[in-house]
Amino acid sequence: MATNQAVALKHWARIIKEWPVDRVRPNNVSFQKIMQSRIDRVHAPSTTTIKANDALVSPVQPPVYSEEKELRQVKALDSLLKNKYLNAFPIPPNVRHPRSNPAHYDELVKELEEAPTRSWTDSLMKKIKGSIRFS
Repeated sequence: MATNQAVALKHWARIIKEWPVDRVRPNNVSFQKIMQSRIDRVHAPSTTTIKANDALVSPVQPPVYSEEKELRQVKALDSLLKNKYLNAFPIPPNVRHPRSNPAHYDELVKELEEAPTRSWTDSLMKKIKGSIRFS
């Protein structure tokens, strides 16, 4: 069983490393951090600890390890990572570039890329410009 766990952990480590970083979410709720804490919880050894009043306290038992379940989850995430479904079911151009605002999604991506490097004054100016509409 230990070698099977090692294989599953190896796959999990590869997926966590290769998974793209989501710039919209804060770091404390990123996919990588959540999955790493899940793996640590499932694969961590259970130990008994002693509290200050000498009472023995056992931590909550981790979920039962199932190699089949782990490998199915790894396979599903791997297919998402390799864009299997994007290639099988491509997004139509009219969804990616709607007639009302064809550059909307491109501008959104550009905004997300610029936001982390923007200074406080630039952010304030963008906010003011965004609230004033001339039309």
